Amino acid sequence: MRSMTDADVFAWVLAAPCWLLTETVKDFRPMLLLALQAGTPATPEGFGLLFTSSRTFPRSRANPAPLISAVHHWLSAGLPTSPSVEDWLAAAG
Repeated sequence: MRSMTDADVFAWVLAAPCWLLTETVKDFRPMLLLALQAGTPATPEGFGLLFTSSRTFPRSRANPAPLISAVHHWLSAGLPTSPSVEDWLAAAG
């Protein structure tokens, strides 16, 4: 996926359907809003963008535990119900 453009990755998310964890809000959120305006339906399986920030989860290979824990907590809570297609990852508490 490293060689894919953001638009290619977004198209993949819509086709999968799946959720994408990304810090790139400024690029992916506008694509999401355009897709919704064009009538892209939220499917029961769900697709969406799970946003995070390096401020909440500083990038560190030495300590990935907080990010992993937060993703685990988010997944354990169940996917947001339709028509939710975006969410923010919060630090697990």
